[in-house]
Amino acid sequence: MKPQSIFFYKSTKKKVYDIVKDLVNFINVYIKKNQILKKLFYDLSLILNVPKEILEKRSKQILFKSYEFEKKKFNTNYNLINVFYDFIFLICFLIIFLINGLIYKKNKRKKVDLICDNIYTKNDFNRHKYFSNYFNSILLIGYKSLDFKHKKTEFINIRKDFFKYTDFSFTKRIFLIFFIFKIFLYSIFFRMNLIYIFRFLIYDFIKYKRLYSEYDGKYYFNYRFYDTNVLQNYLFKENGGLKTSCFQKNICTLSLSCFVYSDIFFSLGNYQGEICNKLGGEIKFFKPVGSFVMENNWFKRKKDFSKIPNIDILILGINAPWPRGCINNDYHNSYYKKFLPWIKKISSDFPNKKIFYKHHSDFLGDSRETNILSDTNIEIIIGDKSINSSYAWAFKSKIVLSFASTMIVELLGNNKEAYFIDPDGINDQWYYGINNIKKYRINTYNNLKKIIKRKYKKKNISIKNRNFYCLNSKNTKKNISKYLKV
Repeated sequence: MKPQSIFFYKSTKKKVYDIVKDLVNFINVYIKKNQILKKLFYDLSLILNVPKEILEKRSKQILFKSYEFEKKKFNTNYNLINVFYDFIFLICFLIIFLINGLIYKKNKRKKVDLICDNIYTKNDFNRHKYFSNYFNSILLIGYKSLDFKHKKTEFINIRKDFFKYTDFSFTKRIFLIFFIFKIFLYSIFFRMNLIYIFRFLIYDFIKYKRLYSEYDGKYYFNYRFYDTNVLQNYLFKENGGLKTSCFQKNICTLSLSCFVYSDIFFSLGNYQGEICNKLGGEIKFFKPVGSFVMENNWFKRKKDFSKIPNIDILILGINAPWPRGCINNDYHNSYYKKFLPWIKKISSDFPNKKIFYKHHSDFLGDSRETNILSDTNIEIIIGDKSINSSYAWAFKSKIVLSFASTMIVELLGNNKEAYFIDPDGINDQWYYGINNIKKYRINTYNNLKKIIKRKYKKKNISIKNRNFYCLNSKNTKKNISKYLKV
C-alpha cells in the first residue's frame, strides 16, 4: 500500500457503526501493508529502544485522531506543503533536546503509588485529589500551571518541565536528528508529509521518558478513555509500573472509542466500554465502578438547591457543533431538524410547564440552536448556580431529557428517571454500547408527550437494569483504587 493512499480513503457505508468500522479496518491495513512506514518504524524502534509494534499501535491512534468525520477525510497535515513546517519545528525541538542533555544531571527517582494523567482544570484536580484517601502518594500530570496543594498529592506541569533531565543517551539524540532528515527526504519523494506521524511519536516518547526519568509509579490512571497512549503505557511498565487504567468519562461514542489501549477500563455500568475492543482497541479487563464526576459533584458535596428554581422539564445540553459527531448526516439532521423543534413544540403544547435548557459550564455556544429556541418559554442556562453543578438541576427537576448527555445514564444508574430523545431511533453512535437502553430512548414526539403528561412520582422510583447504565457512584474512587491494588 502506497503512503498516498490516505488521501483517497472514503467509506461507502451508510450506518454509523459500519462507517467507523471501515475507518478502523483501513487504518489497520494502512499500517500493516505500508512498507515505507514499516521501515521507518523499524529504524525508530532501534533508536528509541521501543518495540516496533508499539510504535505502529501509537501511529494508529494518531491516524484515527487526524480523521475529520465532518469532512469525511484525513486532515490536511499530511499534505506536502506542511512538511517544511513540521521539519523545521521538529529539528529545532530536537536540537533543544540535544543541548539540554548536556545541562541537566540525573537525580534520584521519586516513588509514587498512583500517576494520574490529563489534569487540565481546577475541577480535574479536585476530582483526583480524593485518591489520596486510598494511596500513600499521588502524582498528577497537568498541561498548564495550577496552583493547588494537597497532602500526599504532587502536581507537575509537564509542558513547563519538558526538557529537564531525561534518561536517554546523547548519541541517540543525535541519531534522532539524522532520522528526521531521512523522513524529510521520504516525504519529498512521496509528496506526502510523513513527518506528521513521527513528530507525535517522538514528542510522546520524550515527554513520558522524561517523566519516568524522575518518577517511579505503581499504577497509572487516565481520566479520559479516548486519550490513552500505548507508547506511554509501554514506557510506564518498562519503568516498573504494574497496571495502566482509563476511565469512561463519557458515553462511548463511536467516534471516540477506537484504538483504546489499557490494562483496565473502568466503566460507568456493566458491559459499557466493550465496544472499544471491536474498534481496534486492546483492553484486558473491564470493571464497572460508577461515575467519577457524579461522585465528586453530587455524593461528595452537600446538596445545594438554594439558587435553583422549580423545574418541570430539564433538557441537558451538549456541545452540538461537534465535528467528530458528524459520522454521517444523521446527527445534525436529527438534532437540528427534529430534536430542537420537538423541544420548541413541547414549550408550545405545555405553556404552563417550567422548562429549562441547561448547558454545562464548558458550552461553546451554538447560534443555530439559539435561533431555533427563540420565542419560546424555554429558559436557557449556561453555567452553574450550585456547587453540585448540573446534578442539582437534574435532581430538582420532575423530568430530565437530553439528546446525548452522559448524565442520562448517570441519573438512571442512580435511580433518577431520565430519557434520551432519539428522533426515529437512528442515533446509534451515542448508545451503541449501552445494554437495555431502548426503554429510555424516546423515538417519537407522541411518546415524548406521553412522558410529559404522565403524573410525576417523586418517591419510590426503581429503575430496572440500572447497573447497565451506571453503578451507584457513592464510592467510585474507592472501587477504582481497590481494583488497581488487586
